[in-house]
Amino acid sequence: MMRNVTFPAVLMLLSALAGCGMTPTRGTGPDGEPPLLAKPQDKTIFGLDAQKGRGLVDGQAAIAYDPDGCQIWIIDDGAEGYSSRRRDPVSGMPVCDTRVKPGYVVGDPRVNRVPDWRPVR
Repeated sequence: MMRNVTFPAVLMLLSALAGCGMTPTRGTGPDGEPPLLAKPQDKTIFGLDAQKGRGLVDGQAAIAYDPDGCQIWIIDDGAEGYSSRRRDPVSGMPVCDTRVKPGYVVGDPRVNRVPDWRPVR
């Protein structure tokens, strides 16, 4: 009888302890928005934009740099966004360099001017 009561009690205690400190956190911005993860960068830096100042063509992705310095293709149509690691077409390895600081975005990832929808708290 004692074993039938002890196991569920221990299981509930461990479950309660596992959930400690796992509450959702608010953003760190002035209005509670999420922290800034990327900053816009000059669109014509080191010739990534072949149009020289006119921005990327609709439907083409911008390039973001992750913390490792690797390039990520990103595109945002307002309703949803897409991203994919940029890979070398010959070797299949990720394209990484140190020409731009990690966290920067080269180009505008938005393909239209539909604003991003954010739920109101």
